[in-house]
Amino acid sequence: MRIRRTLALAAATAALATGLAAAPAAADKSNPSPGEVSAAAWTPTTTLSAAPIRECYAASCDVVIRTNAGETVYWSHYAYNDYGNRWYYVEYTFGNGYPKTVHGWIYCGNVTAPC
Repeated sequence: MRIRRTLALAAATAALATGLAAAPAAADKSNPSPGEVSAAAWTPTTTLSAAPIRECYAASCDVVIRTNAGETVYWSHYAYNDYGNRWYYVEYTFGNGYPKTVHGWIYCGNVTAPC
């Protein structure tokens, strides 16, 4: 009986491990890929205009939220899109009483961080 239980446990473990290994990994846009550059920590920068924060680093990507000029956002890394434009991955917190935090990409020309 003990052998049967041990074999069943081993088979279940192998099936689980095989299922996990076969599952495709989802792309995580929040972590830098080899073409992106990371900062040591979240670095503050200021928006220069009512700039959109987007889902990816291209002007064609959907807008997550628009900031106002003079807002503080924090960037963790940046990437260059197919056109050679630098985009920062940012964290933006807004709202009074019940603050909300969003993450996304902002074009370097819309912030005080270097382009």
